Amino acid sequence: MICPRCKSEFVEGVSVCSDCGIPLVGRLPDPEPAKTGQAEETDYVLVYRPINSQEVAIIRMILEREGIPFFIKNEPLHRAVIFSIQGPGEIQLFVPEKYAEETTGLLRSELEHD
Repeated sequence: MICPRCKSEFVEGVSVCSDCGIPLVGRLPDPEPAKTGQAEETDYVLVYRPINSQEVAIIRMILEREGIPFFIKNEPLHRAVIFSIQGPGEIQLFVPEKYAEETTGLLRSELEHD
C-alpha cells in the first residue's frame, strides 16, 4: 500500500498513512508524459526581445511574481558579458499566446526608462 501524497510504502493491512492521515492506494497513477521542448515552444509566442542579462533577470522576476509561464531563448548563461565576434543569438521572450497581451502591458509599464 502506498500513500498518494508522500509516496511512503506500508505493509498490507494498513489503510491510512500515519504521516498524512489519508487513505492508501494499491498503486500510484502513471505520471503524465512530459511535453518536449518543441511541443511547448509551438504553444508560445514571441513577445519581447531583452537587450541584456540584467533585463532578463528583471523580466524573470516580473513574470514569476505574476505567475505567467515563459521561456527565454538564447538566455545569457552568465551575468558577466563575454565579448565575442559571434554571439549566441538574439535573446527572445516567449509566453503562451493567452498571456501575450498581459505580458506586453506588464513589461511596457515596468521596464519604461525615463
